[in-house]
Amino acid sequence: MKLLTRYNRVNIPATILVLLISGLCYYYILSYELINQLDNDLKVEEQEILDHVNTNKELPNPSSYKDQEVIFTPVIGTPVKRKFSSVKMYSRDEHEYETRRQIEFSIVVNGREYKTTIRKSQEETDDLIQLMLMITISIILVLLLVLFIINRFILNKLWKPFNTTLSELQQFNLSLGKRLNLDKTNITEFADLNNAVRVMSNRAGLEYETLKSFTENASHELQTPLAIIRSKLELLMQSENLEEEQTEYIQAVYEACNRLSKLNQSLLLLTKIDNNQFAGKEELWPDLIITRLLNNYEELILAKQITVTRKMDSNSRIYMNDAMAEILLSNLVTNAIRHNIERGSIKISLEANQ
Repeated sequence: MKLLTRYNRVNIPATILVLLISGLCYYYILSYELINQLDNDLKVEEQEILDHVNTNKELPNPSSYKDQEVIFTPVIGTPVKRKFSSVKMYSRDEHEYETRRQIEFSIVVNGREYKTTIRKSQEETDDLIQLMLMITISIILVLLLVLFIINRFILNKLWKPFNTTLSELQQFNLSLGKRLNLDKTNITEFADLNNAVRVMSNRAGLEYETLKSFTENASHELQTPLAIIRSKLELLMQSENLEEEQTEYIQAVYEACNRLSKLNQSLLLLTKIDNNQFAGKEELWPDLIITRLLNNYEELILAKQITVTRKMDSNSRIYMNDAMAEILLSNLVTNAIRHNIERGSIKISLEANQ
């Protein structure tokens, strides 16, 4: 999973959750404040009625307007407790039910208790809350759209130097001697990364060249002393004055010298491959090479009584270096013989593509 995708999977849900919680909190706070303001208006009306009764010793006239209604009802039985509430009532003017905020309290006039109800329309408050809610939702959607654009385009552009560095590292090859081509960037972290990568690649290149030069020189220098040691050992082995134990010692040294010579030849081969001395390709017939190799190793095959089964397409072709093809197929054949069992079998299948 890409880092940007992982970031979006965490960032976008978290942002949506925060915005939703903030929107809900904003909605309830706004609703509380607007209803509280409406309650304060009802309290003002309540105080005006109380002042009128105290002054005139009588109830004011009931009123019924579009946005406000005042009702006086005689109390029989249980005293009225002062309270605020919201009720649904049918509006004859609007021909629909609407929400009204009301306050109920008791008032005594000339020794008689009345329940006073003052109602104010809550529709404007609800409409304002709904409008603010729609504005909040719109802002949240716009913010999400902006976040999506930022994450999709701007962040991709910001991460471009990193992607370029990653691509260069994936194509980096010490044997080609090609330097890394890294973009310049004003982002400190990516600039530090590029500097560290350059230092690392330069150090690796120097160490590779040093090791390559050492391997090449060492392999060439070893050839001459190894040839001298082998020739001297061959002369000693032809001597007639050697005892059996001495002959065994010389034979062991001679075999060790042969293994060392083969190892040195392998090192030389690797050096030649690194130096692209086998870069040339040509059309080859693998069936001819395999047949020649089997003829060369016929004595070894007969010695282990190995049965060789061949099914080779004479029309098959390969395109590679001649020396490399010889080494490749020779390794396959010799390993098949060396690691086989007595009276074992070798099956060779050569088709157009495998």
